[in-house]
Amino acid sequence: MKQRRILVSDDDRSTLEAVRVRLEAEGFEVSTATDGYQAVAMARAERPDLVVLDIGMPAGDGFSVHERLRQIPELDRIPIIYMTGQDPESVDRRAIADGARAVLHKPFHGADLVEECRSALGFWKRRSTA
Repeated sequence: MKQRRILVSDDDRSTLEAVRVRLEAEGFEVSTATDGYQAVAMARAERPDLVVLDIGMPAGDGFSVHERLRQIPELDRIPIIYMTGQDPESVDRRAIADGARAVLHKPFHGADLVEECRSALGFWKRRSTA
C-alpha cells in the first residue's frame, strides 16, 4: 500500500514535532510548516493526502489556509483537520461550515490524532474475527 502523506502546520514547534513523531510512528510520511504561507506553498509542491492545520498561526491562520487550498483546483478536495487551543464552540461551528473533517482541541491525545487522520484518509480499524 502507498504511504500516505500528511502536511502538518503549526507555529508551536514542540506541538509540530510531537505530531510529526506520532504520525511517522504510525507509518505516515509527514511534512511540516510553521506558518500559513509555508503551508500553502508546501501543499502546492507536495500534494499531500491530508492537511492538519493549527488555527492560530502567523502568515495565514488555519481558516485562511483552508480557504486558499479550496481555491486551487488540484488541492480543493484534500481533507482538512484543524488543531486549536481556541474556544471550542466558535471554532467547531466555523470548522463545520468550512467542511473540515475534524477539530482536535489542544491538548489532545496522540491516539485521537491518529484516529482522525485514519478516518479522514478512509482507513478503519479491522476487528479481529478470532
